Amino acid sequence: MERLTRVAHLYYEEDKTQGEIAALMNISRPLVSRILQEARDVGIVEIRVHRPACDRETLQEHLCQQFGLQEAVLFSDEESSARIDHNIAKRMLEFLEERQPEYLGIGWGSIIGTATRLLDRVPPHDTAIRSVCPLVGNSSVSSRQYHSDENVRIIAACYGAQPVFLHAPVFYQDEAERNLLYATRHYQDVNRLWDKLDMALVGVHDTTIERDVGYPMERNSRTVGHLAGNAYDRNGSIVAPERNCIVHIPAEHLTHCRCVVGLCAADVSPAALLGALRTGILTHIFLRESLAETLLEE
Repeated sequence: MERLTRVAHLYYEEDKTQGEIAALMNISRPLVSRILQEARDVGIVEIRVHRPACDRETLQEHLCQQFGLQEAVLFSDEESSARIDHNIAKRMLEFLEERQPEYLGIGWGSIIGTATRLLDRVPPHDTAIRSVCPLVGNSSVSSRQYHSDENVRIIAACYGAQPVFLHAPVFYQDEAERNLLYATRHYQDVNRLWDKLDMALVGVHDTTIERDVGYPMERNSRTVGHLAGNAYDRNGSIVAPERNCIVHIPAEHLTHCRCVVGLCAADVSPAALLGALRTGILTHIFLRESLAETLLEE
């Protein structure tokens, strides 16, 4: 093993020729060639071919052109997943301050949860944001990132806006029970607000969100991801549930919103992102660079 390492070092790191190595170590040139091959076989030497990477601006332009986006914001992969989520959440809040939509809808997930923790340290201040509402009902799991009404409360309080709550779980046992909610004046007011949204912040989620929220969301084998409770397939078609027991903004409301920001946590899969972009719902996307590169290679 020591000889393998020595020969590999001379050849790859000191740029010696095979003839020079043979003379230096008093062995034949063909033996040097065999040693180098063995060094690759056992993993002492790894040879990788690196294609020239697109710069960030080029990647962003390609994403916008291919999927009809207004803007794509990319984040470096050189940090941990938690740090990437933190950076995306921070940029999302900056984007929110820049745009200040009158009517804002909030989804759920790790980016939203991280953003609300960041807002805990921001003094309340007045903005042009008038109302903030949830896009999905509330999960019963302990993680605050899936407590939609609580996230709405924090965001509205920070920006001097009026919070509008669903006061409802995201899942009902059957459609009849869910329809009782739909018949209330309160829900109808929320539904009308969904139709007026200027901006929606939505997480792009894999099907693993079913485990995260503690309830099996309705889906079939075509489903690759979820946007604010709306399941979709790889081609971007919305997958209608067999039992519609989920409380969430309907996809048609999102398609009418002029600014829908897709938030991709560090662990989102290429399939979930591709399907989300093909729905035509998203106008903006925040994601890590390597995910964009993988997507454009497909």
